[in-house]
Amino acid sequence: MKAVASIPLSEISRLAIVVTNCSKTLAQVKEERGADYILNGGMWNPDGTPCRGLKVDGKLLSATPWGDLAGYGWDIPRDLAQTTDWQGYDNYIATSPLIVDGKPLEHIPYDSAQGGRRPRSAMGVVGDSLLLYCSSDSITPEQLRDQLADRGCSSAMMLDSGGSTQCDFNGQTIQAERKVHNWICVWVKKEAAPKPPESEEHMGTYRVIPSVGLNIRSGPGTSYGKAGAYACGTVVEVLTIQDGWGQTAKGWVSMAYLEPVEAVQRVTDTGIAIQMDYIPKGRKNRPGGTNPADGASIHETGNFAEGADAAAHASWLKGDDAEAKRISYHYTVDDHSIVQHLPDSETAYHAGDGADGPGNTTTIGIEICVNKDGDFERAKANAASLVRLLMAEHGFPLDKVVQHNHWSGKDCPQTIRATPDGWETFLDLCDGCDLEQTKLEDAVDTLASAGILTAVDYWKGGAYSTSNVHALLKSMAAYVRIQ
Repeated sequence: MKAVASIPLSEISRLAIVVTNCSKTLAQVKEERGADYILNGGMWNPDGTPCRGLKVDGKLLSATPWGDLAGYGWDIPRDLAQTTDWQGYDNYIATSPLIVDGKPLEHIPYDSAQGGRRPRSAMGVVGDSLLLYCSSDSITPEQLRDQLADRGCSSAMMLDSGGSTQCDFNGQTIQAERKVHNWICVWVKKEAAPKPPESEEHMGTYRVIPSVGLNIRSGPGTSYGKAGAYACGTVVEVLTIQDGWGQTAKGWVSMAYLEPVEAVQRVTDTGIAIQMDYIPKGRKNRPGGTNPADGASIHETGNFAEGADAAAHASWLKGDDAEAKRISYHYTVDDHSIVQHLPDSETAYHAGDGADGPGNTTTIGIEICVNKDGDFERAKANAASLVRLLMAEHGFPLDKVVQHNHWSGKDCPQTIRATPDGWETFLDLCDGCDLEQTKLEDAVDTLASAGILTAVDYWKGGAYSTSNVHALLKSMAAYVRIQ
C-alpha cells in the first residue's frame, strides 16, 4: 500500500516538525494537532535522541548535522529548500538524501539499519509543491529514489523507514505500531484545499506515470480492495471522477498518478503522426510559463552520430545532461518521425536569448536531426510539414518562421545555412512549394524544347529506368555534337 500527497507550497499555512519523543501514536498526534498531513519524520538513536540532523523552532535538538548531507530547511513553508546550511533556518531535518539538485544520487548515504527491503517514507519537492511519500511495500532505498525521480522530484530525502513508516494524509492512512521521535506535520489553508498539480481532474484520456505501475481498486479509495494494476505508460480512459479518483473500464485509480494526454494524435499533411514524449514536470529544463506560439524557430541538433534520431534526443532531454545545461525545445524531427517534448503553450530554453527572451517565450522550437545514418533531405521535408501544421493550428504566417541565428547569432541551422539558397528552399517547403521539383520541371521543359526528350510527364515524375536514363544521355550527347 502506498500514499503520496503533493501539496503546493503556496497552499500550506504551516509546516512543522512535531517532537513527541516516542511518547505518542499517529492517531494521538492527529487528534491533538489537527494537521491535515502527518508523516513519520527523522531518525533517532537507541537512547531516544534524534540523529543526523534535527532543528525545531530555532533549537538544534540533534548533534551537529553532518555537513555534507543535504537536508531540508525552512522558516516559513514557501522558503523550503534543500540545503546543508542548518544554521540558516529555524527548522531543519536531514536523513538520507536521494535526489540533489535534480540528480538522483548514485550512492545513497545510509547505514545497514536503513538498507535492504522495508517500508519507506520520504519527502521531496516537485516544482512548487511539497511531496510526501509513505509506503508499506518493502522496497530498497534505490527503488525509493527511482520512484521519486519518476514523479519528477527535483530533490528528495528518505526519512526514517521500516517499522516507523506511517502516515495520515488527509484521512488516507498507513498504520504502524511504533511510536516515533518526531513527525512532519502540514496544515493547509482552508480556503484552498490541496490538489495534485499534475492531475487536471477532468474526464478524458490519461497515461499512467509511476514506473512501478498503478493499482486498480474496486472503489474510489485505498480502503477498497485491489482489482488489478495498470503498467507504466498505459493509456486509460477516465469515465467519471470522484474525490480525486477516476473510474476506468477496469475499476478505480488515483488521479494523482495519471497525466492527461491528447485523445486524438496530430498528423501532418504528409501522414507523419506526432509522438508525445514530454520532459517530466519539475525538471529544471521544463520552465513552464506561457507561450503564445507566435512563430517557429528552426534548429539543427548538431549531433552527427549514428542513431541520433528524434527518439534518442527525446531520451536525452529527460536526462541529467539536458537538465544541467537547461536545454529544451518543443519538437525533434528526423527522416521518419516527429517527437513532441513540450506542449506548444509552454516556454522552452532553445533560442539562446535568455530565459525571458522572445525566442524562448513566444516561438516553438523545432530541431532537425543531422545524424549521419539519416536522410537529411527527408528530415527537412518532415520539418516543413510540421511547420505547415503549426501555422494552421496557431495562425502565424510564414515570415514568423525564423532561424535560431535570428535570436542569438549562432550558426544554426548550420547545414541549411551553409547550403546555397538553403533557407529560401526550406521556406518554400514550409509554404507547400517543392523548389527542387520546380527546378526539375524547368530542366525537363528546357530539354523538351531542344528536342532532346519527348516524354515530358515521365521525366517530371522523377522515377526512371536505367535504360531510359541511358537513352537520355545518348540523346544529350548527340545534341552536343551537333552544336
